[in-house]
Amino acid sequence: MRLMSGELDSCSLRRMHRVMKCLGIIPFGQHFYLKVLCNLFMVFVIGTASSWRFSFNYEFTYDFLNDHMSRILDLTNFLVLMSAHFTIVMEILWGNRSAEIEQQMEQILHDLRVHLGREVSLKRFRHYSNAIYGSLISRFLLLFGVAVYNNEGLVFSAMFSEAVMQLRFTEFSLYCGVALAFHQELCSAGSSLLVELHLTRFDLWPLRRFTLEKLSRLQQIHGRLWQTIRLIERNFQRSLSIMLLKFFVDTAALPYWLYLSKIQHTSVSVQYYCATEEFCKLMEIIVPCWLCSRCDLMQRKFRSIFYRLATGRRNGQLNAALIRICIQLGQEKYQFSAGGFAYISTEMLGTFLFGMISYIVIGIQFNLNFNASNSSKLAAEAAVTDAPI
Repeated sequence: MRLMSGELDSCSLRRMHRVMKCLGIIPFGQHFYLKVLCNLFMVFVIGTASSWRFSFNYEFTYDFLNDHMSRILDLTNFLVLMSAHFTIVMEILWGNRSAEIEQQMEQILHDLRVHLGREVSLKRFRHYSNAIYGSLISRFLLLFGVAVYNNEGLVFSAMFSEAVMQLRFTEFSLYCGVALAFHQELCSAGSSLLVELHLTRFDLWPLRRFTLEKLSRLQQIHGRLWQTIRLIERNFQRSLSIMLLKFFVDTAALPYWLYLSKIQHTSVSVQYYCATEEFCKLMEIIVPCWLCSRCDLMQRKFRSIFYRLATGRRNGQLNAALIRICIQLGQEKYQFSAGGFAYISTEMLGTFLFGMISYIVIGIQFNLNFNASNSSKLAAEAAVTDAPI
């Protein structure tokens, strides 16, 4: 994984890549044998986690043969977690496009400064990156704290795979944050061109040709940003969809396990862990959904700026150029797609939460019916036993 050579990398993705290297997720070099070693380490971690999981040494138990709902949730949760771990590592090692993405981002930053004369400050990029890193660190420390308090081998067996998934999802959030910062810079550049056209509206056309060149440069930068977002989609094409599936399974299953723990009167540490992990999972998925929705909002704002520029212009050549830009902007979508299954946005978050709540209710209802059925069977067996011969 080749890092960006410029200053944009130092305030965004460099720390994430270093953490991944220290954890053995990605190699320290590009040699083939280093990637193979990372693959072998992944197989070892998944094998160890599987041996711990299938020992079924749980703090609270359920009827594995008859309680179908609990069995399905338990096995599905583990299988999706291991599949996510495997998919993430394979995608990073053998299908990584981060070098192309980072080159495109550096080129966008260069074009904004050189061709448009923008004094792009990295404070905005650093602000988004630090906020995302702070969210990751706080969530991980919170989960690690309740895991230590719970002190269960079942929890620690999945800790590394959960960390891999958190890092990969946070990497996606970092790319979204950088894309949002670029969108805001483009909106500022478009507003500046609007002011410039207004101030030079009485100048001769040869003097205004420089403004038309700026419009052309701005359109090229916008197209490059669109290509970068498509590259980000392809870079997370497989892992993003399975991570969203894992979040859905977790957020739907954790309240069910919390309910099961309460009715079985197990240790309160289990209930604390379930509630804390549920909170962390929801916070984790909210961050990129908000960032992607803001990107879409900035895209619409940018398009509206060009539409306003294209109205009421007396110069036919300038007006035609503006209309072409508006047509191009109307055809480009800046929404991030999760493998073509869903667009990452607050609308998807609403659908996600509705489905999560529905499955929580279904799971609890299944457990209530299962307990009622068991009670009826026990009562019938007791009645048969006590009946006179």
